[in-house]
Order: sequence, then C-alpha cells, then structure tokens
Amino acid sequence: MTPNVQIKSLLKLLSEGVYEKEHIIAMALLSAIASESIFLLGPPGTAKSLVAHRLKLAFKEGKWEKITDLLW
Repeated sequence: MTPNVQIKSLLKLLSEGVYEKEHIIAMALLSAIASESIFLLGPPGTAKSLVAHRLKLAFKEGKWEKITDLLW
C-alpha cells in the first residue's frame, strides 16, 4: 500500500462521522506529519477539541504506526 493510499484511508477513518471538518483534520494531520504546529482558532462548539482528539488516534505511543516506515 502506497503512502498516498494509507494517508487517504487514515483521513477517511479520522473524518468518519464529522461534517464539514474534513479539511481541518487533513491540515492537522499534515502538520503532524511535517512535525509542525497548528493553531485552531474559533468560538466554542466549532470542533477544535474534536479535531485534536481525532488526530490523537493516528498515533500509538507518540509515533506513527505504519505510515512512518513508508514516509521516512
């Protein structure tokens, strides 16, 4: 499985049940892969915490599970 396919399937999993926040989850994942920070700004109830909690699902013990081997 190519890294592109793995990332797309991970994004699909992380975005499951989320409405109109898929692009924010994708940008947060991109930031994490690039070892960069992301700042989410918005009023209460705009899913900032949801994005952070979903992004946490991509990690196991602070490391990428299988994606790291292919990306680096």
